[in-house]
Amino acid sequence: MTSVLFVVTGATHWTLADGTAHPTGFWAEELAEPHRIFSEAGYRITVATPGGVAAPVDQGSLSATVNGGEPRADRLATYLESISEVLAHPAKLAEVDPDDYDLVFYPGGHGPMEDLAVDEDSGRILTRTLESGRPLGMVCHAAAALLNVRHRDSSWLFAGYRMTAFSNVEEIATGLAGKAPWLLQDRLVELGADFVAAAPFTPHTVVDRNLYTGQNPGSSAELAQLLVRAAATDPVDVVARLRGTFDTGRTRPLAWRLAQLDALRTLLTERSTEFVAALHADLGKSPTEAYGEVRFLLNEVDHTVAHLEEWLAPRPAAVPATFQPAEARVVRDPLGVVLLIAPWNYPLHLALAPMVGALAAGNTVLLKPSELAPATSAALARLLPRHLDREAVAVVEGAVPETTALLEQRFDHIFYTGNGTVGRIVMAAAAKHLTPVTLELGGKSPAVVEPGADLAVTAQRIARGKFQNAGQTCVAPDYILAIGDTAAALETELTAAVQTLYGPDPAASSEYGQVVNERHHDRLTALLGDGRLVTGGAHDRGARYIEPTVLADVSPEAPVMREEIFGPVLPIIPVPDLDAAIAFINERDKPLALYAFTASEQTKQRLTRETSSGGLVFGLTISHLSVPELPFGGVGESGIGRYHGEYSVETFSHLKAVLDKPLTSTE
Repeated sequence: MTSVLFVVTGATHWTLADGTAHPTGFWAEELAEPHRIFSEAGYRITVATPGGVAAPVDQGSLSATVNGGEPRADRLATYLESISEVLAHPAKLAEVDPDDYDLVFYPGGHGPMEDLAVDEDSGRILTRTLESGRPLGMVCHAAAALLNVRHRDSSWLFAGYRMTAFSNVEEIATGLAGKAPWLLQDRLVELGADFVAAAPFTPHTVVDRNLYTGQNPGSSAELAQLLVRAAATDPVDVVARLRGTFDTGRTRPLAWRLAQLDALRTLLTERSTEFVAALHADLGKSPTEAYGEVRFLLNEVDHTVAHLEEWLAPRPAAVPATFQPAEARVVRDPLGVVLLIAPWNYPLHLALAPMVGALAAGNTVLLKPSELAPATSAALARLLPRHLDREAVAVVEGAVPETTALLEQRFDHIFYTGNGTVGRIVMAAAAKHLTPVTLELGGKSPAVVEPGADLAVTAQRIARGKFQNAGQTCVAPDYILAIGDTAAALETELTAAVQTLYGPDPAASSEYGQVVNERHHDRLTALLGDGRLVTGGAHDRGARYIEPTVLADVSPEAPVMREEIFGPVLPIIPVPDLDAAIAFINERDKPLALYAFTASEQTKQRLTRETSSGGLVFGLTISHLSVPELPFGGVGESGIGRYHGEYSVETFSHLKAVLDKPLTSTE
């Protein structure tokens, strides 16, 4: 059940600047209406005050005058009476753990809520809520509680946030400005808030990241409804929210798209240490390797921002003489609501790289991170709502049940990165709604090594691409086809290359990662007996460690050659010549990548012409992903579709044909 914490002032009065006491307490509409809306939505509601003292109502807020007549005033009074026991015995603020709640709400009160503006427990709750990315709602005077929330360096947590609250104009109109020790708008602006003033006594809400503010008591109901939508986790509700946002047209302007990409860049820059820590926790990635995911994404964002306006420009098309005079053009339309299902092996890179293209194309996005990388999944769920438009971008965590529930919904595009088994499930689910899909899968990507290649350099480059992320890379070289007499010499060079990369004991190397879990550890260690051990072979299940391993004399029918290895095990298969290597590749499923190490231009031409793969790279491994103007994607069993750079925008857009013939009297 979704839960919400109501933090209410427990004061019965506040002291005016002239020294007199002024009655205070929560404003009836600001507590009763949100409480009713959250209750009807099925929320568990906890009311808390400083010290757990009873939460008093400002009696002036129950008058017929301020409520537009007796009927409404009576409804409010009746509702408050129905929850009077809760208000009389609230929880103690000091004993509340904000992590127990899905969102936090501060109803306003008559006066500056001085007690919450200096209360340490309130400050703790606000800080934790902000850091968690959970929604935080504040109405009218309640924003005063933000005043004492500070970073460790004493800077204000909410500096730069757009917000609205009880304004100077309203304070003056009510006659309180001359008596109050300070005005709320002035204090918020002084601290650095981007204060949004609205017409006096007019309901007005502002949403910025996870902060939801309302200027007037009349905005209470709207604010509560916004918060209910923001905290929704049911796939039906989340997709409906994203579709509602898309239907308003807010994601279409270039300015919105660029703003989201800029926010994504800020997130990656300012929170990189948190992502690096999460990647280490999930996969044992070194800071260098983990930051590689961040750096790749920054490059993707920068390349997209630099070219997006150009990519989105309508493209003219020639019109046959039959239809002249007329003009034609191709327009890139956003598709709508996009589902991104990310894998665990590069849980940051492969979650956000497709998102760059989806947002650049003007879509709303639902991200499902991998549950097998829980630290990174949690970081994405916590941080994305703090930086991106949470009405247009949502994160749903979970495992198979949650993914299954998501796939039952109608999306306008589904982008899945993972294995072929799940890819088929995704495609079958998409077919029910005729939803287009992009499937970034994998497969057994071979590395062809020909006589005449520099084997020392070749071994270094293959080993680096293979054993990065403990071999858990979809485009890692899966096996080597060693032509002619290269196999024996390559064994020696690969052994040396592994030691150069990770030292004599890779288990002690900070640059070598872990297998994702014990199930995959067991799957991989079962393959270690296929062939002759050249180097490696050590493993530790508890540490999820498998030493970089090279196998020789491997049969093409051995278990290690039947499916993608996806781990630090590298078989060498000797073949007599290039013809045999090409035949070996073509007899199997089309790989996601094909690598070749050769000095022969003729060999390069033959491999380009006579083989089919998602990508073809000579002299390197996995590096083609980092060239933003190259498409990345598979073919056949290795995937459907492509992305990166302009290809991402194309994937997440509909190329709409527009033909315009003037309405003239002549044909």
